[in-house]
Amino acid sequence: LCSNQHSRGHGLRRLPLHSTVFTVFLSVSDSCSECAAQYRPPALMPAYSQVGLLVVSESPCVGLSFADAPAIVQQRQAQATRALAELLARDCCRTCVVAWSVCNEPGGPQSVPTAEAKRQQTEALLELVALARAEGTRLVTFANIPEHCDEANRACDFLSLNEYVGWYYDVGKPLAEIGRQLEAKFVALHADFRKPIMVSECGADTLPGCHMMAPGLWSEEFQAGLLEVYTELERKLPFVFGVHVWNLADFRTPQMHLRAAGLNHKGVFTRLREPKLAAHMLRRAWRP
Repeated sequence: LCSNQHSRGHGLRRLPLHSTVFTVFLSVSDSCSECAAQYRPPALMPAYSQVGLLVVSESPCVGLSFADAPAIVQQRQAQATRALAELLARDCCRTCVVAWSVCNEPGGPQSVPTAEAKRQQTEALLELVALARAEGTRLVTFANIPEHCDEANRACDFLSLNEYVGWYYDVGKPLAEIGRQLEAKFVALHADFRKPIMVSECGADTLPGCHMMAPGLWSEEFQAGLLEVYTELERKLPFVFGVHVWNLADFRTPQMHLRAAGLNHKGVFTRLREPKLAAHMLRRAWRP
């Protein structure tokens, strides 16, 4: 990937938007970031190249669905193709960009309710992969939930997996059990697709200052312990070459029961860019 040498992809989603946050990012990870186009101002790309960050440049296309009327599906696919083409044209000369991600979480059973819809999804994803492949100089992937991996993933250079065990499902499982479950899942996916694996998203919401003797939901101990499970698997499994944590810092969201105080608290830093326990853990795990 880089001068024929092995490269690890440590990093966080949503790359910094200004110099202060950029410094915060570098305080934890000096390797890699994955960020959708809307989060990554082009003006900062030369800085990423200067400090040696590797960037997986991702299309802003999220949640492709094939459960709608044919006209809507066609319009959505055209929009996805246009967004990817714009991304390729803008970033093709950026030396920090090492891979293209053509979309994020193209959808699960609800978005492909029939066999025909599933066929359409595979064809649509293959078209996006082919468009990125035609650029000719970077690896190609797209982020997917492990259980929703599509046949189109076989056309990619590596699997990008968004995994939220312990938070959105299997809530309350001991961290050791989560580790064994993840290892079995990654081993099975690698045996099936024969592709290297990058964890493109993982994490858990964490209220700053919430501490528990036994790691429990919302506590800093749980977030740090959960992310440590991923860093240990990366060291253990040779085909897992990177982990991208969601997210760099807490950020505002619409109000809902999973968003305490209207925030996504999956950041390893607070909104004020103060480190949680997980930030210190990642620094120890990722720094030489």
